[in-house]
Amino acid sequence: MLGSGHVGIWMGRQEEKVIIQTCEKHLEKIFSIVDKFKVFTDAYCTNDLEEATRLARNIATLEREADEIKEEVIDNLMESTLHPMDQDEIMRLILTSDDIASQLKSATRKMLFSHANEIPEIVKSGLKQMVNALMEEMAALMETIASLQAHRNDVFDKAEKTERMEEIIDDLRVDLLAQILDWADTAIHIRDWLMIKEAVENIELSSDKIEDTADVLRAIAILRGNR
Repeated sequence: MLGSGHVGIWMGRQEEKVIIQTCEKHLEKIFSIVDKFKVFTDAYCTNDLEEATRLARNIATLEREADEIKEEVIDNLMESTLHPMDQDEIMRLILTSDDIASQLKSATRKMLFSHANEIPEIVKSGLKQMVNALMEEMAALMETIASLQAHRNDVFDKAEKTERMEEIIDDLRVDLLAQILDWADTAIHIRDWLMIKEAVENIELSSDKIEDTADVLRAIAILRGNR
């Protein structure tokens, strides 16, 4: 999946293959967290707090598992003989993608601090819109990875999809924040609108990290001469 122009020397070595495979495991774990967050949001917006709480615990567990894989990659890199440029590429990929999960875990916690049944339907609808767009952005990132894995020359085209989706999500965030601030004028509990506002920011930051991950993949494609 990874590597730059000089990786032909080391791609066949077992230690490098292990690192690449571990990176793929980490990304798969991140994608499962995004999927789970979508289900969490749907449960939360229907006031099914028991299910939402269960899913939040699942997300926290998956995020810890992703952290463990990240540490495994870092440990392997410290003991590897990879070229520093290759090490830097892998570190950037693993750390940037890891932030996707961290932001979503934070969003679940903040949403659960609020009273779901007190949130206006227009705000819930906006939340679901943002998360649906996040799923599309994740799908675009998966396409970017598949393109890089297959050594195709459309990595940049696929990566640009994530950029377009990030812009859409940012616009949705701005509109939703306006609705949340209008609701804040009449909200019974300050924590309700405040925690939802903060969760929206986490979702947008997760979107930013998806785009940043795609940018790392673009950099890898340039170094490989595979655009």
